[in-house]
Amino acid sequence: MASNELDSPIPVFRGAGHLLRLTADLVRRPRRRECPEPVRHRGVAQGREGLPVVCLVAGDDHTRLAKGISYFLSHADPRRVPHVLHDLESGPDPAAPAPPDSVEAVRRTLERLAQGFARGVNGSDGRVRFRRFGLVNWLTQVGAGGGPSHPGDVEGNDHSLLQALREREFRRRRMFGLLRSPETELAVDGKVPWWVWLFAVHVFPLAWFRVRRGLGCAYRWLLNQPYLAPRDPGTFTGFAERLTTPHNQVEDPDQLRKLMVNAFLEDLRVAFRRRFWRPRTARRTAYCVALLDGLGPDNCGYPLLRTIIDVRNETGAFDPLLVIACGAEPPAEGSEVREDWGHRSLWELTDRLYGGWRETFLHQGRARNRAPWYLPVSIPPLMPSSHETYELTRRLEVAQDARLRIPEPPLWARRVTSVVAACAVTVALLGAAGLVLRTESGFRDAHCGLSRFDDDAQTLRTAPTGECIGVARYGFTFHSPDPSLDNTLQTLYAQNARAEEAHKASPERPFVTLVHLSALLSVSGKPSGQLAYGREALQGAASAQSRQLRSTGATEPILRIFPANAGSGMRFGTQVVDILDALKQQDPSIVGVTGLDQSREATNRTIRKLTAVGLPMVATTLSADSLVRQSPMYFQVSPQNTREADVAAAYADHVVARDGRKPARQVRIIGSADPTDTYSRTLSDDVARRFKARGFTVERTPFTPPPPPGQEPSSDAPGPGTVGQRSCSYRGVVFFAGRAEDFESLLGGINESCNSAPPALLGGDDVARLAADADRREHYPGIPYDFLDFTLGSARCDGSSELYAELSRIFHDECAKIPNSSLDGHAALGFDAVKLYVNAVKQLREEAAQMPLTPPAVWHAISGVHGDEALDGASGIISFGGDVDRQVPLDKLLSVQHIDRTGHPTQAGFCGRVGGRTQSSWCPPLEPEKGR
Repeated sequence: MASNELDSPIPVFRGAGHLLRLTADLVRRPRRRECPEPVRHRGVAQGREGLPVVCLVAGDDHTRLAKGISYFLSHADPRRVPHVLHDLESGPDPAAPAPPDSVEAVRRTLERLAQGFARGVNGSDGRVRFRRFGLVNWLTQVGAGGGPSHPGDVEGNDHSLLQALREREFRRRRMFGLLRSPETELAVDGKVPWWVWLFAVHVFPLAWFRVRRGLGCAYRWLLNQPYLAPRDPGTFTGFAERLTTPHNQVEDPDQLRKLMVNAFLEDLRVAFRRRFWRPRTARRTAYCVALLDGLGPDNCGYPLLRTIIDVRNETGAFDPLLVIACGAEPPAEGSEVREDWGHRSLWELTDRLYGGWRETFLHQGRARNRAPWYLPVSIPPLMPSSHETYELTRRLEVAQDARLRIPEPPLWARRVTSVVAACAVTVALLGAAGLVLRTESGFRDAHCGLSRFDDDAQTLRTAPTGECIGVARYGFTFHSPDPSLDNTLQTLYAQNARAEEAHKASPERPFVTLVHLSALLSVSGKPSGQLAYGREALQGAASAQSRQLRSTGATEPILRIFPANAGSGMRFGTQVVDILDALKQQDPSIVGVTGLDQSREATNRTIRKLTAVGLPMVATTLSADSLVRQSPMYFQVSPQNTREADVAAAYADHVVARDGRKPARQVRIIGSADPTDTYSRTLSDDVARRFKARGFTVERTPFTPPPPPGQEPSSDAPGPGTVGQRSCSYRGVVFFAGRAEDFESLLGGINESCNSAPPALLGGDDVARLAADADRREHYPGIPYDFLDFTLGSARCDGSSELYAELSRIFHDECAKIPNSSLDGHAALGFDAVKLYVNAVKQLREEAAQMPLTPPAVWHAISGVHGDEALDGASGIISFGGDVDRQVPLDKLLSVQHIDRTGHPTQAGFCGRVGGRTQSSWCPPLEPEKGR
């Protein structure tokens, strides 16, 4: 609406522009602090903050003055000033008017003002929510029992009041209304469990109300405000009951009015309280205005104004409410209000009126009386439209100042900025969440699917082949497809936890940690049966650990074993050693490594890396001759390929001499063409020399093992199945110097071409892995073969061996497999490798109790195992012969096992040192031990 329109409702009188400018000065909210602008002395702001109570004395002819001011506030630029126009002479029930000074009259007026300020016409930034006044207003209207009184009811009313309060809270929230509506009950009937419905409709709302009653801002404020002694009787329910009808009728009316007014003003204070996390408060650039029309002695106007000023004086808190009261006549002469207004000459409407009040208020605002708060204004008579200066006055004083401009909110608090900021924050949060998720996803991909909060994540890595490598200390199972391996690992972790508890209970006993490093898993698609040897070696190590946990001697070490995976073929062994080196710096109890799997070039690199970090090694099944040359800290409990070749040649010579024409005195050595397979290459070389020394004609045939996925074959030699087919007509001994899985392919080729008349087959020790799996072994019936074994042969859980007695105790389900699984000797070798460390630690504690249990000390103790201190282990006697540089057991046990046409294994003889037993007559002679 244009500011110069003739139908403007703003009345025309002399000084109208001064009144509009006064209103504008009082309505505009400063960017900092609150109104009025303080006096500064030496840079320090002085004086209190507050808004006056403007009292307009307009005479009988100004009937539309309040409506004109309301129009002025409604058409402010850029938005409406929040205000409410209330006629004090028109109550909500004219037939039953309340006495002017009554509590009910003040309550009704405050209720009308609260309803007006809460209206949506004030905009989302101008509306005020009256939580505290709403609660007080409701309590003063409700009965003590939460509703109408019931005659004869002798029970307490507090329960009814709380129930009514609860229902009030539920009505104010749409969610509870939706849950409790009949439509919702019909919609979910039979579709959700009864207990869900019971919780959602009854339990959750009751719990929510109890929490809100204790923590809700309105409830807490009511018990902490200063009026009516809210701590009497000491509970919220008790104080709330005092405010209800009829109990509030015995309370002090003045205190009750102040409680209502203070609740009303506190809601305004909270709505305008500047907080940087509430930009809406900074967008409130105009104060709320209460326009009270018809101020006079016959209504509650003066009691309400006095109560507002008293609350301001008593609380000392600023409230953003500008009260403009319009009355026809001033208060009566001699009245208290008239004295507070001062001399009538001070009421004159001039442009200096606001400045005069400001000076008075800043100097006397803390005087604890009402006078500084009043700003009385005498309004000149209304100018009739027929007056000769009417048009000039309207244009100069009304039209010129009719458009109120309120300050724009600061740029950071504007709604557009808030929306942009919210969008930016949302985008940033989404981006950060995406980055975190991508980082976390990358971390999980790099750490075997574990989160960064998983205890094992820092010592595990995902290899390029997809295998999980590293050291597991807290229960990770390396994504094993074999349930038996999972169970073995979990047993190992449980025993580690028991070991830590035993160490806390007996700190005087030695406490050491071993790392069992092997190729636990493979990504080559092999069935779990082909990887059973890794599980059996772990079971042997776990059995030795369990035995130590049950020992109680002061020198008996408490043992932990950490499983570690170097990937298929030990190809990532050096990376695992790097992890182990960092772990060793954190955990000085790590003294050595057991396990090590497959004699390959990657294994050689792993051994050299372990030597560089200063950790001794005791290998379980390795046999390649070159391994001992990799490190002086390397030991093994299995025999070397040279001894294996000696025994194989002696056995073949015995068989040829015994059987006559078949097989003939010639040998075909089938070995892997993979240049990285150190085991196959060295065993083939050793076998060729030993057989040639016994007069055999030697022939060597290479084969190409299947390459890992995504890799090229290592040579152009035929595969093991083809080599098996071509060996059907061979009259001599066929010696297989490769891996068990390739021997299985060889058997497949022979089975296809000459199942009824197979050649004489003799396999190296790796073939024992196939023979130990009954299902795979019996897959090719009718093809007998012999193989070299690191144990005496099949064993049982009958308690005759400490290994298998312990294994049957902690892995009872494995007992049925032991007659077959014991053929490869991996459990026995794993058991003996750990026992070697245990004996070394015991020896150190007995001979040098104060010596720290460091890896070099343990390595030195292992090298002294010989003679009377030799280990009579589950896989034979382990003695290093008294040579300082000897790293392989002297005359270690080797047996020859025969698989007949039905797949049944029997021992064909054994060679080596076994307590109380003599080796077979055809065996190579035993090597004498130094000092004996």
